[in-house]
Amino acid sequence: MPVQTTTLSTDPVLVQQHQLSVTLPNTNSKHREGSVFSATILTYGATLTHVCYPDRWNACQDVALGFDHWQEYLVQAQPGALNPFFGAIIGRTASRIAHASFILDTPQSVSVSAGGSADSHSSDRTGITQSNTTHTLKVSNGLDCHHGGPLGFDKQHWTTVKVDQDRNAVLLQLVSPNGQNGYPGRLVTTVEYQLTSDGELCVEYWAKLEKGSDNVSSAAEDLQSTIVSLTHHAYWNLDGVLNPADESISPSFMSSALESSEHVKIRNPCSVKDHQLWLCSNKLVELGASHPVPTGNIVDVAQDALLDFTQEKKLGPGLEEIPGGFGYDHVYALQKPGSAPGTEVGIQAYFPETPHVATLSSLRTGIRLDLYTSEPALVVYASGYLDDSKLQSTKSKSLEMPSSSFILSPTAPSTAAAVANNRVGKIVIEAGFDKFAGISLEPIRYPDAIHHPEWSSMVTLHAGQEYRQRSIYKFSVEPSKS
Repeated sequence: MPVQTTTLSTDPVLVQQHQLSVTLPNTNSKHREGSVFSATILTYGATLTHVCYPDRWNACQDVALGFDHWQEYLVQAQPGALNPFFGAIIGRTASRIAHASFILDTPQSVSVSAGGSADSHSSDRTGITQSNTTHTLKVSNGLDCHHGGPLGFDKQHWTTVKVDQDRNAVLLQLVSPNGQNGYPGRLVTTVEYQLTSDGELCVEYWAKLEKGSDNVSSAAEDLQSTIVSLTHHAYWNLDGVLNPADESISPSFMSSALESSEHVKIRNPCSVKDHQLWLCSNKLVELGASHPVPTGNIVDVAQDALLDFTQEKKLGPGLEEIPGGFGYDHVYALQKPGSAPGTEVGIQAYFPETPHVATLSSLRTGIRLDLYTSEPALVVYASGYLDDSKLQSTKSKSLEMPSSSFILSPTAPSTAAAVANNRVGKIVIEAGFDKFAGISLEPIRYPDAIHHPEWSSMVTLHAGQEYRQRSIYKFSVEPSKS
């Protein structure tokens, strides 16, 4: 079956894992017959834990940062732990809400006597008024509400609504009650992951305010408005997170290690410094220097060699030279042709249109990722705040020896030379997720848009409306450029 579902736990809640897989066509000899493209989704956080795609030598590479075991996502989400948000759905609002509060025009029900009027800002014959209401959110980063607050969508157990074998898709849903983390309105969010034989991982989002199933919600709650800005926080490393470089697994190293031990542990220090990136935009949503929320300005970076990716280039120079030492953590403004960035963007943004906005590629494996999205902005975050010492574990794989047929890929030598003497043992490869180990390309609404009247419509959801988003991550393999 294209979708395989595994129950990981039932106590105290149901935790499931869905593995989507598809056999890629043998097109233009890019993949040998039988090559498999797969993605694994965890119901906790609707988290994308693994994405495996064959490189130019048909060796399957896991290109997503994450953890092997689902409990590790819970461990890193605990207060005081480093939470990288690996692969999770972020909500209700991605990025920051400044000072963890906002004012919203909230429809409210009032009593209107015959021939009379309600005592409110404004009213109509239906008895609905608009009231400016201040909402205070829970703080989760400095003075701000970051990524939805302490109990964001990434830290909640989603429900599997449907497994669609015909479409190779899984549909997950989360109900966020009125007042959770301070957000108004009962919000029902649905996310679909789908895998196609064209190498596409499609992620589609729906969100709307709904009455509870108990049917006893107050009229005021039914008419609540709220703010919504969802994103996907996958980190990519197209070299493969368990694909050590030559120097890590050289025959001389292996032979020396095997002299003193039957087991060899190889730490793969992942890095995206040699990855190449292209972006469709050279305009940034400017963030404040001391408080990283938008100033309201859109700035052109066409003359900034480190920030302008309208010509494909390596990430390395910017990671090393951008002031502060944390590399890229920037919000690029995307726009429709003929319109200014951020203008005329409603709650569905550019949906159903999904223009091509970014290309990421690995010279080493040939794996290429093209991103298409309906969103008006893209956060480029090169994991500058990752700290391997604060992660209890990452990803690993074990390989028994002797194994003369074992080849990681032609980018890393075979172990055949190291095991030529028929030694018996085990090779354990572990992924090292330190600074710049991966890059996150996050389709998003403008951060803190609710505090900017000209942008607020892109995040304000009223009863009867539906938030929509679609992002497509298309994988392929480029021929060798050497």
